[in-house]
Amino acid sequence: MFRQENSGSSTSVPNGLQASTKKHDRKLYASIIGFVVILVILAALFIPQSSGSPMDLSLNYAVGEHMVYDSTNIVTNQMVNASLSLPGITNTQSYNSTLTLDIIGSSTDNYKVNETIATSPDLFSHPLPPLTLNVSKASYFNNFMAPGGPLIFYNSSSNPTISAYLAQPTVKVGDVWKIPVNTGNASLGLTGEVTLTFAGLQDVTVPAGTYKTMRIEVTSNTLSLHSDGSSIIKIPNGMTLQLNGTSYIEQGTCRLIKADLTQLTTTNSPGIGSTSTLYTEKTLVEYTHP
Repeated sequence: MFRQENSGSSTSVPNGLQASTKKHDRKLYASIIGFVVILVILAALFIPQSSGSPMDLSLNYAVGEHMVYDSTNIVTNQMVNASLSLPGITNTQSYNSTLTLDIIGSSTDNYKVNETIATSPDLFSHPLPPLTLNVSKASYFNNFMAPGGPLIFYNSSSNPTISAYLAQPTVKVGDVWKIPVNTGNASLGLTGEVTLTFAGLQDVTVPAGTYKTMRIEVTSNTLSLHSDGSSIIKIPNGMTLQLNGTSYIEQGTCRLIKADLTQLTTTNSPGIGSTSTLYTEKTLVEYTHP
């Protein structure tokens, strides 16, 4: 009774409906493209820059290089005597120093370096004579922290965790080194943990120029200082130390470009509390390539 027409024929759609459908498709396509663009932007923001690009871990100097570093050191001490209800006493001292390094020789494992140090104000009765040092090419880690910090890599051969880290030929963005600290001995020492976070690749401009660097963030838990009283240096019970700083190491050479470090020492004795803050900053201010 009812007969279907040839199925090969196309279904007729009104022109107005066709235009509306095409317009809807274009809007949907534009929305999808916009969403994809947002995802790409978010990925660029939250994925560390060049996270897959490792940085070689080795000092890579050249004979004839000349480097000059300026350092600033600021010490602030504060003491409060709660038992006597006295106001806190605060004093601040500062000094600057200039370190000059000249690479005068190189062997398979070491560099021969001439080192000169000058301080302002002059902390010594006469200028310090230049020193000639043999610096190991494997001692790149000395640049991971501003000078004056705890010697966390000292005697690393006795610490398996440190030895494992330093045996790595490269490091990349996102790596985190948690380093157990146990320096000194029973009569005087420091224990705790220091964390080095290789946080990102960054161009850094200092007076000596602009350099491509790895940014290293230095933090610690509460480090404990201990003494049994037999050491010449006397440490009150309950003395602690915390670290917070940033270092910038040149890619390809592990040369220190800039670093800062804040060390907060706290003492809590009965009725008396004291804090000492040491801020150190070291910056490459002059560089001459051979």
